Amino acid sequence: MKKLILIFTLFTSLLSVGQKTNFKSNQDQKPNIVFILIDDFGWMDVGYNGSTFYETPNIDALSKDWMRFDNCYTPSPMCSPTRTSILTGKNPARHGITQWLPGLNRAFTKKGEKATVFSPKPKVQGIQESEITIGEAFQEAGYETSFMGKWHIGSFKETGGPKNHGFDSETAVIESNKCTMFYPFWDNPQFFPNAKEGDNFTDLLTDAAIDFVSEKRDTPFYLHLSHFAMHAPIETSYELRTKFQKKANNLPENGAFWNDYEFTHKKIKARQDDAEYAGELYTLDKNIGKLVAALKKEGLYENTIIVFTGDNGGRSSFMGGHPTSNEPLKGGKTYVFEGGMRTPLLIHWPGHSKAGMQTNVPVTSMDFYPTLLEMAGLPQKPKQHVDGKSFVPLFNGGKFEHKAMYWHFPHYQGEGSYPASAIRVGDYKLINHYHHNKKQLFDVIKDPYEKTDLADKYPKKVAKMYKKLMSYLKKTGAQIPQPIAEK
Repeated sequence: MKKLILIFTLFTSLLSVGQKTNFKSNQDQKPNIVFILIDDFGWMDVGYNGSTFYETPNIDALSKDWMRFDNCYTPSPMCSPTRTSILTGKNPARHGITQWLPGLNRAFTKKGEKATVFSPKPKVQGIQESEITIGEAFQEAGYETSFMGKWHIGSFKETGGPKNHGFDSETAVIESNKCTMFYPFWDNPQFFPNAKEGDNFTDLLTDAAIDFVSEKRDTPFYLHLSHFAMHAPIETSYELRTKFQKKANNLPENGAFWNDYEFTHKKIKARQDDAEYAGELYTLDKNIGKLVAALKKEGLYENTIIVFTGDNGGRSSFMGGHPTSNEPLKGGKTYVFEGGMRTPLLIHWPGHSKAGMQTNVPVTSMDFYPTLLEMAGLPQKPKQHVDGKSFVPLFNGGKFEHKAMYWHFPHYQGEGSYPASAIRVGDYKLINHYHHNKKQLFDVIKDPYEKTDLADKYPKKVAKMYKKLMSYLKKTGAQIPQPIAEK
């Protein structure tokens, strides 16, 4: 009888070999990871931060159920640098990608104005082979990893793409910025072979993500879902455009539509009223809700860590049409003002994040690497994520603090910004404007909208913070704009 039982047990065990099952919640199992990255995602692009024109009901609902981080800073006010920082845990000043790739070394200035400093192209043209990415770290731990959507951290020829940097599979990978929201996706019909006219890229990308998480498997997964929305060109359907245009037509006609700030060579959008932008954002919100619902349906939600954030602030100047507004935060994409570097961050961590949890403690995109490793119970890689720090303590009321935070965007940019670097220490943020040869100091706790420059009031603090900033840039090998000699 025992022999028969043994044979039966062996037989059933053999049947299970190669037969994948959905990797569901179990205390002994590693958690799945879904990292959702939105392009050009403004802090004010969501209802829960105060937007009344845009409609983001799904994201707003998640902000009540997940942990909400209201001071999430990106390490750059532009996409390529931040995307590289997320994968490497390093500041752009250190990894060398400080602008979109391949970047420009020309100057954008006000009419009749000349450049005062020379700003070179990014130091490197793609994520380096020597980097051990977050994808590779999870691969080493036995995770099935997948990258979907926008890459833009080096040409495929230069970098080898996601599969060469820690991802087992890749879907609809956008090499740079060449994509549209509707088929044929700007000469990339190969993304989805069965796509047809009228199909939306965000919809199809989300469907691909749902297919991936729904696969039967006996290992945990790490999905890096990198949306192209809300990058230009902004596009929506006729129905949504009509819906939000009616809403825009009912907005008051008085008040400021554009702000003309110092240290900009373009005006900044002062209010949210663009129907095209609102429609695309509404579609994105719908898809976020659809993905979360799929995780719940598959029984994966209670064993899946979900991160939802953006790569920089919203594009708030007119460049290619349809800008958003980050007001009352100043500036937007490419500016080292708060509007260019603050973005929404929501995290679902089963058993740890609870409804109503919120923090104002500053965190940054380099922190995701060590944080996710700790959440998954995996060893840290301190030699790799040197500029990141795990903010896991914030989930249980513990202390977390960056002694200093640094930003380096040494380029003239078409969105309206001039070359600048910045440092935040405690409540204070110092901005060094290279083109204007001027420094600004703000108390971003009392004055998050950066209205009152305290540089003249606290010259010793300015000098100390400037010295610390320049020391960090020198230590990391950052390229510093150099004055152009007058002829």
